[in-house]
Amino acid sequence: MANIVVGVDGSDSSRHALEWAAAEAALRGSRLDIVSTWEFPMLIASEVMWATPPESSMLVAAAAERAQRLIDEMHLSDTNVSFAVITPEGRSGAELVRLSTDADMLVVGSRGAGSARELLLGSVSNYCVHHATCPIVIIRPPA
Repeated sequence: MANIVVGVDGSDSSRHALEWAAAEAALRGSRLDIVSTWEFPMLIASEVMWATPPESSMLVAAAAERAQRLIDEMHLSDTNVSFAVITPEGRSGAELVRLSTDADMLVVGSRGAGSARELLLGSVSNYCVHHATCPIVIIRPPA
């Protein structure tokens, strides 16, 4: 079965990407892989600090909850679209590219992290455009 990979982070932009990807999956009869990544938070400080990282199970649960909220808002479970939620550890762009290697399409929103985080970590959509091996669709939010 063909599949479409879509990245979600809980933002409005990713909600629009999921809506578009779900409609496309319904048209094509494709499976939808909904990807919500997580990673241990990166701390930037001027002094050395000791911070206990959260349990990875908590971060996985938070990533799955972000995706589930969007799925529930869209009532995706009430459609005939087959989907799975995938919550890998790692940088969003790299994980989306990895998981879409054999996909028919990768779908991402054009904004999500915010300008400060984007400045520090880079744009997920920009990373995907430059590294994905499948067709990529970037969904801009409505004006």
